[in-house]
Amino acid sequence: MRRDHFSASVINQILHWIDDHIHEKITLEDLSRIAGYSKWHLQRMFYEQMSVTAASYIRHDKLHRSIRDLKFGDCSIIEIAEKYSFSSQQSYTRTFKHVLTCTPSQCRARRNHLFNGLEGEALCKACHQLYD
Repeated sequence: MRRDHFSASVINQILHWIDDHIHEKITLEDLSRIAGYSKWHLQRMFYEQMSVTAASYIRHDKLHRSIRDLKFGDCSIIEIAEKYSFSSQQSYTRTFKHVLTCTPSQCRARRNHLFNGLEGEALCKACHQLYD
């Protein structure tokens, strides 16, 4: 029990750090340095607590945050890709389509006042329910 609490505390620290640095390129090496563990041990701890890999968590977080920029912002898709540290617009679009099942352009075109106040995964889910 004590170990689980400690692991949860470390992962909580990592999640806060990710939140503060979400617009940067985040590597497992960065996270292991912050936590003070080897990247392999941290990866095991992260998966144990979150049921996803750190890379998957970061990727999904960046994508879900970018939805709000697509729907309510004026930045181009390439600017949004750069804002969330994707290596290119193509990489962002490919990852977006693979994870969220639509392209950033399709997502942007699906604007609706019903989405006001929604963010992240809830915004994505509402969009799919309304348009799919």
